[in-house]
Amino acid sequence: MAVPNGSRRVMNTRRHCIVAGLSGQVGQGLLEAVAGFGEQSAVVSAIVRRRRRSNLDSPNVVVDQHIGDVTLPFWGLDVDAEQSNDVDVVVNLAGIVDWTASQAEMNRVNYLGAVNGLRLAEALSEKHGRTVPYVYASTTYVAGTSSGLIAESLHPADPDRSVYELSKWYAEQTLISEARSTGHPVLVARIGGVIGSSITDETVRKSSLYQLVASLRQAEWRYLPVRSGGRVDILPRNIIGEGLLRLISVGAERNFEPWRGGRLVHLCAGDRAPTLEALFSVLKAMDCDQVYSVPKLIAVNDGTLRLAENIVLKYMRWDREKGNRLFGLRYVSIDRIFETTNLTELTDGWYPEMSLDDIVRIIFGLGRARKTTVPGTDYPFGRLL
Repeated sequence: MAVPNGSRRVMNTRRHCIVAGLSGQVGQGLLEAVAGFGEQSAVVSAIVRRRRRSNLDSPNVVVDQHIGDVTLPFWGLDVDAEQSNDVDVVVNLAGIVDWTASQAEMNRVNYLGAVNGLRLAEALSEKHGRTVPYVYASTTYVAGTSSGLIAESLHPADPDRSVYELSKWYAEQTLISEARSTGHPVLVARIGGVIGSSITDETVRKSSLYQLVASLRQAEWRYLPVRSGGRVDILPRNIIGEGLLRLISVGAERNFEPWRGGRLVHLCAGDRAPTLEALFSVLKAMDCDQVYSVPKLIAVNDGTLRLAENIVLKYMRWDREKGNRLFGLRYVSIDRIFETTNLTELTDGWYPEMSLDDIVRIIFGLGRARKTTVPGTDYPFGRLL
């Protein structure tokens, strides 16, 4: 397998990562990145619920699977067992991203799972007599409906946050607060929209952007209300996986000192993210067979769109499919740029690279046959964190 796109430096700080959420979209991207860089990049063990996962069996990466659950103390692992002796990094990619799920379920997995992961890293550190850092995959969507430049720092409280955004926001607040108190190295990686692989075109689930456009064939979404200049910050899963590997590798070279007290990074396209208008223009040009009916964009001012979002998303009931489409529209209709200064610093100058043509091809399956690796209900942006 080829080395992931954008590589400018060989990683040779091999670390044993125990990972929750490896069978999801971001987890699969991490495995693709490990396969691309080779054995010198990382050794991976997976926490899986109830049973082994077939999509973790790969000839390119050997993954040890351990039955556990992020909602349990220490993720259900025995920290004194031999299997935990050589763990170097705890990585939490698990979470619920069904934006229509209940608040209780969101908090149980997205919040409690985050805190339990930190407790596991601290317990392993105490057992080994050496620091075991913690990586938590959050989301850029904790910014809610904020526009403009979004900083790589904790966000203040905001009544407009959705249940999903709140579960991730509370997790961030707790993890960074505890890291500042104890000095434990904690990295919160806020990830934007994640689509299938740029290497294989495989995907765990179709993105909500795909669902919005595809549903136009049933005349459901002829027009899309957006803020003028709304951007689509979205990357292939293997590029996200590469970013995670680079963060861990460079962190290890620096003994994870920059992570002490807690650090936040935006692992996303940042100021390179295209506008929704530009993405739809490329889709029109590439869709030679006119498979898709591209919607017309209607510019709406911020106050009007925010009022409509609150009414539609907070006070109206939708089925899971349509509800997730509407939440997906919420995230592609805002004119904002996610700062990536910390990302560049903590990866020794790396940044994600992907052409808009390739983004469109992967989302909409143009040019090569799309393969869905795990059938099932479509979730927002094809992403499982």
